[in-house]
Amino acid sequence: MMNIKTTRHDIVAALLAAVVAVLASNASFAGDLTGTYMTEDTKGNAFRIVLAGDGTATGSKQGHDLNGTWTKDGDAAVIKWSTGWITTLAKHSDGYKKAVYRPGTPLDGPPTHTTGAKKLE
Repeated sequence: MMNIKTTRHDIVAALLAAVVAVLASNASFAGDLTGTYMTEDTKGNAFRIVLAGDGTATGSKQGHDLNGTWTKDGDAAVIKWSTGWITTLAKHSDGYKKAVYRPGTPLDGPPTHTTGAKKLE
């Protein structure tokens, strides 16, 4: 009987540890970069970007709505818009830095445009 209780206890402890590990990994992904950002587009116009916890990205600028997906790469969000453009948002000093790449421009090369960004929520 002692072995059964020990085995049940070990199984419950292992399951709880696994659940905590999964929740912690999801929280670090979502908590770091998800939210709403205000920045500027390549022409200096207001540009709102929303990064959702499910990996989708939406943007709004001058009456145009954008859709895409995003992934975490180190401390940066890499947004791939349906237009082919790529935007990165990375923590920088007390705010964020946005870099934009035209379709076909490699991410390890110079960006097409850079500017600051502010996380609103």
